[in-house]
Amino acid sequence: MYLEKEEMKFAAVYAIKQYKVPMGVSRIYEIFTWDKEIMEYFDLSGVLAELLEDKYIYQKYYRNEESLCLTDRGEEAYTFFKNRIPYSIRERIDSAIGKIKYDEIADPNAVKAEVVLAAEEQYMAKCSINENKVPVLELSLNMGKRNHAERVAEYFKKNANKIYEEILKLCFEER
Repeated sequence: MYLEKEEMKFAAVYAIKQYKVPMGVSRIYEIFTWDKEIMEYFDLSGVLAELLEDKYIYQKYYRNEESLCLTDRGEEAYTFFKNRIPYSIRERIDSAIGKIKYDEIADPNAVKAEVVLAAEEQYMAKCSINENKVPVLELSLNMGKRNHAERVAEYFKKNANKIYEEILKLCFEER
């Protein structure tokens, strides 16, 4: 299938967004070049390099491999351009991702955040990140009011990876 260079970029951003968890570099090659033959290996390599350079995506180490994630700029591009990707390409990407069963990879219980009663009329947000059912991070914040604890819990659910990364940066910061 022949795609214009910009369509290739949109397709890569689309796939990373659809995957729901950081997408392993080998996985994106599998989807685009081997599984669905959407683009050639070297075209995809160039597209990914440009997306990294232009800060639409970034690399991080996730579940023992180099993975790709969207930046805020990449999220904006996804929202604006997702309909410019030919439907047949979106369908092929969705099909390939469905075969991989990414939700088995992304443990739905990996991030937990709940509100608990800490003391009389005092509420706490209990948050945790688990990997293979082993706690990687546990955080409890006494917020006082229930609605404050609920806001913290919701924020944690949506931003757990970012919070974890920031804590690690602070812990290993050179003094």
